[in-house]
Amino acid sequence: MDSKVLYAIIAVAVIAIAAVAAFTLLNNGGNSDDADHTGKSFDDTRLRIYGNANGDDLIDKTDLSTINWIIKSNMDSDSSKHVDWAKDYPLADANYDGKVDDKDSAVVQDIIDKKKTRMYYYNKYERVTYVNYPISDKIGAEYLILQLLPAIKSYSMLKAIDDTTPSIYNNVYPGVDKMPVMGTWREITIESLTDLYNKGTIGTFMQWTGGQNVDYIWDKAVASGLSEKMSFVIVPCQGPDVIQGVLELACMLGNQSLSDDYRKWYDSAMEKLDSIEGKIAGGKKTVTAVRCYNDKVGSMAAFGSSQGPALWFNKVIKFQPDYVGKTNFTTIGSVENFVSSATDEVIVMFQKNCDWSEFNDLVDSYLTAVYGTTEQFKHERMYAIDFEIMPFAAGPAGCYILASYLYPELFKMDEALDFLQVYLDDFAVRSGANARQGYTYTGPGYSS
Repeated sequence: MDSKVLYAIIAVAVIAIAAVAAFTLLNNGGNSDDADHTGKSFDDTRLRIYGNANGDDLIDKTDLSTINWIIKSNMDSDSSKHVDWAKDYPLADANYDGKVDDKDSAVVQDIIDKKKTRMYYYNKYERVTYVNYPISDKIGAEYLILQLLPAIKSYSMLKAIDDTTPSIYNNVYPGVDKMPVMGTWREITIESLTDLYNKGTIGTFMQWTGGQNVDYIWDKAVASGLSEKMSFVIVPCQGPDVIQGVLELACMLGNQSLSDDYRKWYDSAMEKLDSIEGKIAGGKKTVTAVRCYNDKVGSMAAFGSSQGPALWFNKVIKFQPDYVGKTNFTTIGSVENFVSSATDEVIVMFQKNCDWSEFNDLVDSYLTAVYGTTEQFKHERMYAIDFEIMPFAAGPAGCYILASYLYPELFKMDEALDFLQVYLDDFAVRSGANARQGYTYTGPGYSS
């Protein structure tokens, strides 16, 4: 045989063997030392599920690669190659047993393959708890955290609610007035959840993570054994951390693609809103944020910067010093007190279960009754926005609209309303919702 032909055959064989080796390596998690194993700090990680070893927005083969690299590095006799995974890769311990080994690779592979396993995660209350992966798509949710389901286009998974939901969201979320009730808000019991589980009504419970709620239900779920059968989802649903809740819920369901569209929409808003601080002389404006939930002057109250419904406001304003760090309302009590403390511009959160075509008239009558004598109201420096689009998954659109009021040199109202319309079209469940009707106050001088 001609030597040139022989060399060619050998070269092809070598290439083929290398290709097979590379394929095998990739499909076994990828242990290549030249792979990128850059981790993220815990604070910079949005998907706080154990097994997300590299801290990105997905649990996938790259996490297997990272875990296997940690295992290999820590077996090396050269201690300089050892990896401090607890510090640099805190989510690599997929089975949460205090070490990183082959069992963690097995858990991640089960997650990728959508096989049943226990999935540990760092919950809203800064505790490590678990769900039975993949979680049941028969979901019972308290009245505010249910808003995560439309964000992943899975509203049809809602099968039970608390007793507050129909009175607040009957014309926002279809069918809630006909759904089984888990119990009284803040007082849902293990007994009521067990009953619905035994009836086959729900297999997952989503607890609201705001206000004065505490992690009480989890400990009782463990003690009763219900946590072994039903999954308890306790993820963020308010403020910018809502992206964590969206990503984690989709991952827990075993379909991470459910969060793709929302993540893109959310990130596009963050790119715009994060520019405020650097582009405005002096940074964000100091603005007073107040509520207007009824037409009684005695209900005057200001939001605190750490209060659940107000967390999104931090993206577009600075809070007055007196309200920074407050987790609850600060009662203003009178028009005189409001006038003496309010800044030049005021944001109003308006909460009222009404048809969207009635929103503008209701806001006008409420603001007139409560704040009508103030300079802010009389001179169109009081901006009202609907509670439905501000605190939760729609918050990026609410921020965009408020930024258009406060920083018109940077943001255009038409573009902000178009951005809200994308949310309403892609994620909301209210039929026929129109961004230009019923979400932000359109009184004279306020918006086009």
